[in-house]
Amino acid sequence: MPPTMSSLLDPGALAVVVAGTVLAPLARCGWRDFGAALRHAAGLMHGGFAVEANRKALALALGAIGRDGPRRADPGLPPDRTLALMLDAYLRHGTIDALAGIRRAERALDEARRIGAAQVFSWAGDLAPVFGLIGTLYGLTQLVPTGEAVNATAAIMGAVSTAVLTSLYGALLAHLVCFPLASAIERRGLAEEHEREALAEWFITQIGGAEAAARERRAHLRGVA
Repeated sequence: MPPTMSSLLDPGALAVVVAGTVLAPLARCGWRDFGAALRHAAGLMHGGFAVEANRKALALALGAIGRDGPRRADPGLPPDRTLALMLDAYLRHGTIDALAGIRRAERALDEARRIGAAQVFSWAGDLAPVFGLIGTLYGLTQLVPTGEAVNATAAIMGAVSTAVLTSLYGALLAHLVCFPLASAIERRGLAEEHEREALAEWFITQIGGAEAAARERRAHLRGVA
């Protein structure tokens, strides 16, 4: 490692900033919300909302409903929770009237989870520079020279280095990790919501068309009779 890079690495200073940045949001929001935020962050590594898999499951369900009717059809549910609840509600009730309430409730729940997860990382981003400053103050308390002149000079230089690096670590952690994660969670959540709503609207349109066609057939049969 080049000397210029090795001089920027202080494990002790980094540990102080990271530990404070993790523990302070945890104390503020609790284990449950903190764990949910970590799961949202881990979810950014995956593919996100599986559009094709959910579309295929809904298309197969529509085929089964058209063939057997909503009460007798037994299709597989889509992998997405909201779409699965909508399909299950339609299979149980046989009407699209119950789907609007499920959409609103699930959309509000997903929004609350997304905002909560992003808020945790926003808090961490706000607190990281604070703990960088705390590390700086701690480093400044070590400036009092003791012992021999050579050792005192080395101790003072080490304290100054720790004081400067903790502030640097706090700023980098906030603006390169915490705030980007909060923004990424928001973007991913909004994109998934848009894709989910598009599929839900398509499903409801298809069901509505099938119900209208069935009513027309029944009316025609009554007219013929």
